[in-house]
Parts: sequence; C-alpha cells; structure tokens
Amino acid sequence: MTGRSRAFWAGNRYPDEAGEPKRSAPLRDLPPLPAARFRALRSGLLALDGVVENVRFMGATWRWAWEYGIGTRKVCWIHFIRDQVSATFTLSEHEEQRLRQGPRLASQLVQCLEEGQRTGPVRWCWLELADRRSVDSFLTLARRKAAWLAERFAPHRVARVRGRSLPADDEVDSE
Repeated sequence: MTGRSRAFWAGNRYPDEAGEPKRSAPLRDLPPLPAARFRALRSGLLALDGVVENVRFMGATWRWAWEYGIGTRKVCWIHFIRDQVSATFTLSEHEEQRLRQGPRLASQLVQCLEEGQRTGPVRWCWLELADRRSVDSFLTLARRKAAWLAERFAPHRVARVRGRSLPADDEVDSE
C-alpha cells in the first residue's frame, strides 16, 4: 500500500492477529530510543483536539497498527517494524495543496510526499521516524491535518422535512 515490500511488513513487531497488543506495549517492547520516540509521538498525537488512539489489526500485510483519528477520519497509522517506528498517512488532493501552500516542509516530508502512492482520491505516504527531529516534523504535519479534519466536523444545519408539515405533538390523534 505504501510502496513497502511484503518482507518489510513481515517484520511487524506484533504479527499475531489473535494477540492484540496493549496500547502501551511499544513503550515496553522497543529499545529505549525508539520507545522514547513513540512516547513523544503518541503524546503529541493524543494532545491534538479530538484525536483518539486505537490499536487495530489491519490485515495480513500491515498487521497490528496504532491508528489515530478524529471520528471516522484518520490522521495516521503508526507501525513497529522490528525496532523501527514509522508512520503512514493519507492526503487528499486538497490537503496536499494546502500543505504545499503553507509553511515550508522538512525535506524528509517533501520526499515522503513525492514518493507517496496515489490510490484514487488520496496519496498514501510512509515516513520512517528514525530520530526525534523526524518525530517533531511529523507532528507538525499531523497538527495541520487534524485541524483540517476538524473543519469537516463543523456542525451542519438540521435537515428540514419538505412537503406537508408534520402536526405538533398535541395535534396527533391517539386512537
């Protein structure tokens, strides 16, 4: 899905569909530096307004991933491949334009966008989070994406019934 081989995804630290990992498992299971990156990433994502974390089995390729989203819209998925932490995220064409028109992106994010695979209306991007700087750059992008997703959840007007108006409660016959 994101240009990675089956051999890459086979290295998922949590491969067993029947063995759902705890949300905090990577903090215990990873070596200290990747665990610290995940801690910073996780706390940064969960600090975003409306973002929730779910641990989901994403099929035979991705296996277990940490999913961060607002409602049904996804900010990103975090993967643990061997001792590496990485993120996958999608961008619509509109989000991509907004991203490119905003403040300058870190070079690794620009490369990630260029290498991303377009599937229908979205671009699938994958980014290795190999150091704290990459985590911070990714959190900047995630903040922007979360804000855009939140815009879509602005309250809408209540739908009106068209045609004949309905009787008030006190006008309804009780037979």
